[in-house]
Amino acid sequence: MTRPADTDHPLDEIALWVSDRHADWPDAALVTASNATIDTIACMIVGSEDPAITTLTELVSQWGHGPATLVGQAGALSAPWAALINGAAAHVLDFDDNFDPAKAHASAVLIPALFAIGEQEDCTIGDYLDAYIVGLQVMGHIGQAVNPFHRNRGWHATATMGAIGAAAGAARLLKLNAAQSAHAISMATSRAGGFMSQFGTDTKPLHAGFAASGGVQSALMARAGLTAGRETLDGPNSLRTLMVGQDVEDRAADMVGTAEHGQSVDFKPGRIADPLHIVAYGLKVKRFPNCGSVHRALDGLLKLREKHSLTAEMVDHVLVRAPASHLRNLMYEDPTTPAEAKFCLEYNLSVGLINGRVGLADFEPAAIARQDVRALFPKIRKEYVEKLESEFPTEVHIITVSGQRLSTAIQMPMGSRQVPLSRAQLFAKFDDCVAKWPVAARLRRVLEEMTAADPLSSITTLLKQDT
Repeated sequence: MTRPADTDHPLDEIALWVSDRHADWPDAALVTASNATIDTIACMIVGSEDPAITTLTELVSQWGHGPATLVGQAGALSAPWAALINGAAAHVLDFDDNFDPAKAHASAVLIPALFAIGEQEDCTIGDYLDAYIVGLQVMGHIGQAVNPFHRNRGWHATATMGAIGAAAGAARLLKLNAAQSAHAISMATSRAGGFMSQFGTDTKPLHAGFAASGGVQSALMARAGLTAGRETLDGPNSLRTLMVGQDVEDRAADMVGTAEHGQSVDFKPGRIADPLHIVAYGLKVKRFPNCGSVHRALDGLLKLREKHSLTAEMVDHVLVRAPASHLRNLMYEDPTTPAEAKFCLEYNLSVGLINGRVGLADFEPAAIARQDVRALFPKIRKEYVEKLESEFPTEVHIITVSGQRLSTAIQMPMGSRQVPLSRAQLFAKFDDCVAKWPVAARLRRVLEEMTAADPLSSITTLLKQDT
């Protein structure tokens, strides 16, 4: 890639935008990035207590120390290893946000990567927010060129699209030029891997850590002078062809039609910056600590439960009609571990029916064995609808013992751009996650003022773990 940048070439166009785009972002973008930071820090802190993260930290801490903080834990490691642990911690409880254009968990990858680079390079809060917006844009833009077929084939886009977005964000934070940024993004395609068959296992959250770490490594290697190929995004042996499939690619335009979330399965020039994804699509901040594919159904169930003052004893059965892509993600019908329970429609709706909420405590080992919850599993029925999520809302039908039929349809879950959490709700979630953390009060004060903070303040302000 020694030739001048060609803005009709997807990698060149993206890399030039990453390196040269002015950081004059609208207030709405900066507020969303700040809120994502608050949410993801909370997820990292509570996630750091998970046994899988404890084991990971004990292992990786032997690989060398450095300047990058382990959020919620004592100690600091080199940037790639801190990104690995913090990314896995952010994603381990499945409480972190979703990003529709990429079909990925975005912030659990981007924020750990940018924190690690930011501390290593002593970057400012302003530069960090700028890099987050840039990384999210690239993750979404490339995600649109492979989805929905990429995810429908079983790729976990948090791992695949996440690594590329993290590399772009890290390249921006390191202030790499266009050629270096292209190498970083291209190199990250070789770190882009992860299958949905890992859902419900310790490896699923590792996907976010692998992607964060891979993005950091790719950007640092590109800065050091290592190079990568120019045809890795589009072409005969490229990410798009291999991860979508030639059989689909040949007829993708007809199959997509008016694509949801801007997904078009191509790299038409001129679209890298239009629209700005963080404003146009936003993020889905999670109300519940479980797979996002269950959230519309849970929202509908809880809405009907509250409106009609229902108890579990009053319900004969619940029918959920939902896009097949959502229900296929919920592959466990008899969960034996907390991780499996997060991907079980029957478990989550049964808990919601009994408790009127689903929270962190419901994924403790003792909780998933509750017989009163499991006794409701046969009451939960589901119907797979072969339509896109934008074409078909999730329908929840409750049939009572007395024969009454109660129904609702949920198009967008609470926490999405269309139905956002209030700032009070966001901080209520934060407080619930970090309640036991020694310096939670200080961090809350810092984050409450984040959008008004001096953009030239050091990013270490957000990560100090003393009182």
